[in-house]
Amino acid sequence: MKAFQTYPSEVRVYQDRISGATVHQLTGYLCHSFHTYFTNNGWWDKNRRLLFCSDRGNAANLFSIEIESGEISRLTDFQPGDRTPVYFVNDVNSKRDAVCFIRDRKLYLLDLATLESQLLYEAPKGFLMSVGLWGAEGRYVYVVLTEDLSDRIYADLNASYVGMQETFEAKPDCRIVRVDAEHGGGEVLWQENCWIGHANPSPTRSNLLTFCHEGPWNLVDQRMWVLDTDTGKAEMLRPRRIPEEQIGHEYWYQDGVRVGYQVHKPGAGSYFGVIDYDGQNEQEAPCVPFPSPDHIHSNDFRLIVSDSGNCIKLYRYNGTDFDEARVLCMHDGSFFYQYHHPHPRFTTDGKQVLFNSNVSGYCNLYLVDVPEDVAALPRVEE
Repeated sequence: MKAFQTYPSEVRVYQDRISGATVHQLTGYLCHSFHTYFTNNGWWDKNRRLLFCSDRGNAANLFSIEIESGEISRLTDFQPGDRTPVYFVNDVNSKRDAVCFIRDRKLYLLDLATLESQLLYEAPKGFLMSVGLWGAEGRYVYVVLTEDLSDRIYADLNASYVGMQETFEAKPDCRIVRVDAEHGGGEVLWQENCWIGHANPSPTRSNLLTFCHEGPWNLVDQRMWVLDTDTGKAEMLRPRRIPEEQIGHEYWYQDGVRVGYQVHKPGAGSYFGVIDYDGQNEQEAPCVPFPSPDHIHSNDFRLIVSDSGNCIKLYRYNGTDFDEARVLCMHDGSFFYQYHHPHPRFTTDGKQVLFNSNVSGYCNLYLVDVPEDVAALPRVEE
């Protein structure tokens, strides 16, 4: 790979002021740099490199950092002053080093070895496009088409979800499309007049993906769904059982069979949950209540990470419920803009947590080491 531009290491290592955990600040350029949503796997080159987005040089581009050396490479070549909307998905193909991005309602494939891009699919007129995650087989990319309501609703969902309720109430025409990256073409797998988001393919089952009914959690009829791409049938996953119950932030476990999520039960506090894609083996356990917004991630049910408040927290399952939240490190960031959310995510081996923080004034990427003895970390209430 010959990058369009390279930058020397910006890595800074320090001990967290509260927990003492070792934190590796990966970027430090005077601009915003961030990894995308926690369900998107940006690791590539056998986990030696990590994709991230940055607006250094007054242009939105995709970058990669080599973790061992800290060297940063620019992988796209959009020029300063180019205001064409672009969304870097940062979900790497499991079969080869390739990733997709969405620009001006078009889906492109970027080969990370050659840095050549290829147009795969264009959204039909009157629709906006989002998502763009790979299926387990490495051939198909899944996108969501949403009816363009900009002529009647002002929305800026990146900025504290402006227009979220109005979009939810409008019940836009939404479609899940499977794009064939090898032979081209897009096939509509699911359509309904309901706001759809977060189409997440299973990392191991090529015929399964979850999607959600988007909107304010307390108003959505049924948050989580599983779509079988072979049959075209969608089934609700973990139905709401009491009024005002809020369920969300679902994600696949590494096995591609189980789905993790969180649920806030009125009068009963917050719970972490996991359930098989077919609705079997549901398990929910109470955890220390935490404020919203919050995002959670885990490789399994034993240890869960959250970003609520001003710190990255770990919750350890003790067989009945979750121990009191422990401070892994402080992020001290804000949640005003979507890309400034910490969006913590465990590495595959569970030894580190990746997150964003704009504590310095600019958003940057961080990796924090997870200690062997989580119980030795300070409790949040302390």
